[in-house]
Amino acid sequence: MKNGFWSVPWFSIPVLLFFILGLFFQLFIPAGNEILSLNPWRTDPLNFFFRNWTQMGEAPVFVLLGVVSMAWRYRFALLILLTGLIVIPTSYFMKESIRKDRPITFFEKNGLRDAVQADPAVYLNRGKTSFPSGHSMAAFAMYGLMAFFFNKKRKWLELACAIAAILVAFSRIYLVQHFLADILGGAFIGLLIANLVWWFNARYLQQMTVLDKGLVPGLKQV
Repeated sequence: MKNGFWSVPWFSIPVLLFFILGLFFQLFIPAGNEILSLNPWRTDPLNFFFRNWTQMGEAPVFVLLGVVSMAWRYRFALLILLTGLIVIPTSYFMKESIRKDRPITFFEKNGLRDAVQADPAVYLNRGKTSFPSGHSMAAFAMYGLMAFFFNKKRKWLELACAIAAILVAFSRIYLVQHFLADILGGAFIGLLIANLVWWFNARYLQQMTVLDKGLVPGLKQV
C-alpha cells in the first residue's frame, strides 16, 4: 500500500527491529523467563517510570490526543476516534476467545509466585485475559496512526511515536501484566489497525476537505 507502513520509515524501522528482537527472544527464552529476568531491575526510578508510562496506552490518552487534534485537523480527531472504536472491541473479544493465563496466574499455577518480584504499587491482573496485550495494541495503533500524520515531514516525531509505542509494550512485561508473546501479538494487531484506518482515510475520506480544517485556523498544518 502506497501510504502504508513503509511510508513512515522513521517509525517503521525501529518497530521492525523491535519485532525482530522480540521474535528472537520468543524463540529461545521459555515463557515466563522474560518476566523473571527483569526482577533485579524492578526498583525505583524504573518502577515509577514504567507504571506511569504504561498509561500512554490507555483510553484517557486517546481522548486527550483526539481533543488536541481537533485544534489541528478534524480529520485526525476522527481517525483517532475510529481507531479507538476498533481497538477496544478487538482487544476484548480476542482476550475472551483465546483465554490465556495472565503471568501472575501462570506463576501461581506452577508454584512460582514467590519467584516474581513485582512493583508493590501495581495491581497484578489475574485470570485468562493475557493475549493479546490491549495496551500494546492501543499504543501501536495510536502512535502508528500518528506517525502517518507526520509522514516524513517531522521525522523526529515519527521516531518519538515508535519509541512511545515500544516502551508501552515493554512496560507490560516489566509490570508483570503480560508475556512477550502477548505484547508482540498486540503490537502486530495494533499496526494492522493503524494501517486499516489510514487506508480508509485515503480511500474514502481524502476528498472531504472540510476535515482538514480545525478549531484553531492559524495552527500550522503538518
